[in-house]
Parts: sequence; C-alpha cells; structure tokens
Amino acid sequence: MKLPKILIKVFSLFFILVLFYIVFVFYIFIPKIEQSAISMDDALGKAQLSKTLQLVQQYSQELKYYKQIALEERKNELRKLTDIVYDIIEINYQKSLQNPKDLDILQRQTLDLVAKLKYANNDYFYISDYNSTLISHPYLKNKDFSNITDINGHLIVPPLVKVAREKGEGFIRYWWKKNTQDSKPYEKLTYARDFAPWKWVVGTGVYIDDIQKEIDSRKVFLINKLKHILRTTKIGKNGYVYIFDSHGNMIIHPNSNIEGVNFRYKLNPGKKTFLFDDLIEAYKSGKKTLYYNWDTPKDKGNYIYKKISWIEYSKDFDWYICSSDYTAEVHADSDNLKRFIISSTLIMVFLLIFIGSYILKQIFNPIVEVAQNAQKVINGDLKARYKGKVHNDEIGLLAMQFNHMLDTINTQMDTLDLKVQEKTDELTKALHEKEILLREVNHRVKNNLYVINSIIGLQLFQNECIKMEEFVKTIQQRINAMAIAHDMLSDSENITNLKSQEYIPLLVDSLIKAYIKNPEECECVYDIDPIPLELDKLLACGLIINELVTNIIKYAFISKENYLFIGFKEYSSYLELTIIDRGKGFDISIVEKGVGLELVTMLVGQLNGTISFENHNGTQITIKFK
Repeated sequence: MKLPKILIKVFSLFFILVLFYIVFVFYIFIPKIEQSAISMDDALGKAQLSKTLQLVQQYSQELKYYKQIALEERKNELRKLTDIVYDIIEINYQKSLQNPKDLDILQRQTLDLVAKLKYANNDYFYISDYNSTLISHPYLKNKDFSNITDINGHLIVPPLVKVAREKGEGFIRYWWKKNTQDSKPYEKLTYARDFAPWKWVVGTGVYIDDIQKEIDSRKVFLINKLKHILRTTKIGKNGYVYIFDSHGNMIIHPNSNIEGVNFRYKLNPGKKTFLFDDLIEAYKSGKKTLYYNWDTPKDKGNYIYKKISWIEYSKDFDWYICSSDYTAEVHADSDNLKRFIISSTLIMVFLLIFIGSYILKQIFNPIVEVAQNAQKVINGDLKARYKGKVHNDEIGLLAMQFNHMLDTINTQMDTLDLKVQEKTDELTKALHEKEILLREVNHRVKNNLYVINSIIGLQLFQNECIKMEEFVKTIQQRINAMAIAHDMLSDSENITNLKSQEYIPLLVDSLIKAYIKNPEECECVYDIDPIPLELDKLLACGLIINELVTNIIKYAFISKENYLFIGFKEYSSYLELTIIDRGKGFDISIVEKGVGLELVTMLVGQLNGTISFENHNGTQITIKFK
C-alpha cells in the first residue's frame, strides 16, 4: 500500500527532529547541565519566594477587607441609629403640618429630646442647622462650628452639612478628643442625614480606634498561621523561608533561637558588614539575590557553607521575605540530573524510533480518510461518510464534525420549505398584532377628541363673555397638551409606558413660549422621576399642568424674576405632582370660580387623587394619586 503524502512528510520531520534532539542533548545540553541545574534551583527558590509573597499579600488583602467590613458595620449601625432620631423628627414635622401654630414648640421639644438621647458608651446625637451651628448637642449646644477644625486643619461640621444637603446623607471622618480627661485625639466616623423641611442635619458618630485593635489581633493570628505553613516548607533538602522587618526583627524563622530576635547588628560571616544591611542592599540594588556563608542544621555554629538567599519585599507589612538554599546541594542535584538525562535520552530515542512510527500512522489515518471523503463530496457524493473508529481527541472531533456537517446539509435541504412557511406564519402574526395596536390607538384618539369637545363646551358655558383670542389660545394650549402626548405615543412601542420625564418639560416649555414674550425671564426647575404612565393618566396630568401653569403665568409672574418648580415623584404607594411659584399667592374663593380649577378638580377626581394649596412666599399646589 502506498503511503499518503502527509504521512511521508510527518515521518521525515519526525526523524529530523529526533536527530536534532540527539545532537542538542550530547553537544549542547549536557555540557551546560550544571548551569541549568543551578538555574532550576534558582527558579525553585524564586517560585517558593513568589508563592510566599503571594500568601503574604493575600493576608494583607484579607486584613484590608476585614477592616472594610468592620467599617461598613459601623456605618450601618450609625445609619440605623440615626434613622430612629430621623423618625422622631418626621413625626413632629407631620404634627406641625396639622397644627402650624405649634411649629416652634414642636421644634424645641425635638431639639431637647435629641440632646438627651444616649446609646452604647455614652455616645450621642446632634442636630446642626444649614449654617453649621449645633442647635442640638448634649455638650456644645448653639455653638457655631462653621470655622472649627480638627488637628489636621479640616473643617468638621460644614462638610457634614454639605454632604447631607447634596446627597441626602453621607459620612466624613475627622480627629477629635474622646473626653476632657483624655486630651489625645482619635479618628471619628460621623454620619449625617438631611431633614430638608426644617433645614436641619441630624446625625451621630463613633470613634473607630477599636477597629485597629481588632485588625492588630487579626494580624497576629495570620502571622501564627503563616509560621505554621513556612515551618513545613522546604527548598531542596535543607533550604527554608524566613521573614524579617525593616527594623531587623526576625518575624518568622525555622530556628526558634533566631525567630523573634533582632539581628540588625549581626555580622555577615567572613565579612566586616552586617548581614541585615547586605540583604537590604541586595534587594534595593535590583539583584534580589545574596550569596553568603552560613552554618547547617547538622553543623551549627560553623559558618563555612555557601548559601544563597532570594529576597522580596511586602510594602503592606514592611516585611522582607527570603527563601534560601545551600549551593552544595544544588551541584549534587545537577550531577544526578546529568546522569539521569544521558540514560533517559538514549532510552527515549530508541522508543521514539520504534513506537513513534506506529503512533503517527494511527493518528493520521483518520485525516487521510476524511480527506478522501471530502474529495467524494466535491465530486457530488453527499452520502460519503467517515466510517472509521472515532477517538476522543481533536482528530476524532474533526471526523464527527465532517459527518455532522453533511447530515446538516441534507437536513436543511429537506426542511427548507417548512422553515419558509414558519417564517410566513410569524410575519402574519406580527401584522395582526400591529392591527390590534392601531385599533387601540384609534380608540384612544376618539376618546381624546370627545374630551376636547367637552372642554370647549365647558369653557363656553362658564365664560360667555370671554375674548375670542384668549378663548382660542386657551383651547389651543389644551389641545397642544394632548398633541404632545400623542407625539410621544407615535414614538413608543407601548401605550402603557410613556415617559413623563420627557413629556412634562415639553409641555411647560410650550406654555412659556406661548404666553411669555421673553422666556429667558422665567426660571424653570424640574425634579421628575422616570415614571412610566399609560396614555390616559399622562393626558390627565398634562391637562392639570396646563391649567395650573397657565394661571401661574397669568397671575403670579408679575416681575422679570419669575420662578416655576415642577416636581413629579414616585413613592411606595402613590405619585405626587408638585407645582410651586414665587408670586403673590392667590384667593381660593376667586380661583374656584374659574373654568381652569373646575377642570383641574374634575381631572384629579378622575385620577382618584387629592389636591391641596399652600400660600407661603408664593403658591404650592400638591396633587397625590395612586
């Protein structure tokens, strides 16, 4: 049988490689075996050193994580404690809303109560106003902290007020004395939370020096754990790992007489330098390797044996980590290794010659058969398949994929018509869903046209003498409020998920442009949550905003410094729409006679909501609904 070309090429390459291997081993590798063995030992020592360094770094990260967890626990405790005081303030605030005359009394009672609250180790709460004056504090009440700093010159209360006002809550850290008997400053973690209705910042803090004590205790535990690991670690026969700090204290050493001792001024045997200084200099020079004389476990005190130490440094612990071995053991290993390599090389060459040919033939036979079948497929025979034994390797996978590819081609040809029909059915179903959506949109448009008709009738019935220009403009804006919603509907794939945070600014901007000659004279502020609404509710909100903002523009904007705030917030059980201006306020008895308020009241009723008015430096209108 004629051998395939690929097998001839592989066999030729195989014998050439064997020949080169023999030349390499006997003329290059063996003469340098001793150097290689030393390099291997060097790599082993460095590998063990790297492994130990990684373990030390792991312990360092564990300590950092431990500290972070402890700090987060303190933060959670401060949040929970402050929430209790915050709830007390909130309760009294709600009482003040019911009885505004009792506001001052309730605030004083709240401040007095908070100043008396204590927990844990005589820890307390405080309340600061927005000017950084402590209006409630067990020891420093009514003290101005706007310019008071800690030992590092950092302000204390102003950053608390700032983070609370900007983010609602937050933490800062500063240094402060624990009590009058202890003048030493300690680091303190303080939490602050903003209570905007009364312009108060409430919070509490704890000293965190006890966290460091826990970390130090954890560090001792990890060192003992590391000692146990390193005492069972060997490099070669007698090599080991030891650790010392930058002050010369031997942290870990297998010799109990050296461990825990300061060897800062121990001479390097045979030299006039200190071993500690030589180790540090070897690391800082970049060599990270030091050769020196030392004793052995079997010949203690006789410092005549050559030794090598590999050195690394852990910045987190300020530790120097060293792995060491005796050079004599390295040479002994190299001699053994040379003998082993020579004998094993000769045996391996003969085995490769006799066994390699058989293995290569078994490996490439499936490739040859697959190649032959591929040629049959090219010639039009789609029934050609690999029929040999399939092994669990890449070549076996290639044969299986070849057969699978041909099976897939046959299957796809047989099922093409079925897939075309399935795709047609999917398109038909999608078209039917679009028709349903179109009918739903048409139904809602008709309903909105009826609403427009009713609004026009209501306007005519209530205001028979209204000027035609004003009448038309009012109706236009109401229709515009509905038109903007329908524009958004045309861009949306779902009529129950319209974006209120886009709709409301568009509507208000259109009203300002319609009624104000110079829109730059109006400052508009929005605070709108991304609340998805269905079309009916969005239109109701839009008409409400249209009526209220129109009245504000007509009657509250009487200067060039006009202010308008629109808020739409989502809470756990209801939505809240808030509109605020800084005008002169209004007379509810006069406003109730207008069509606008009647329309607003009707729309709020449709939403099953409530509406409230407040006059305080302007007008605030609040509407709540589910």
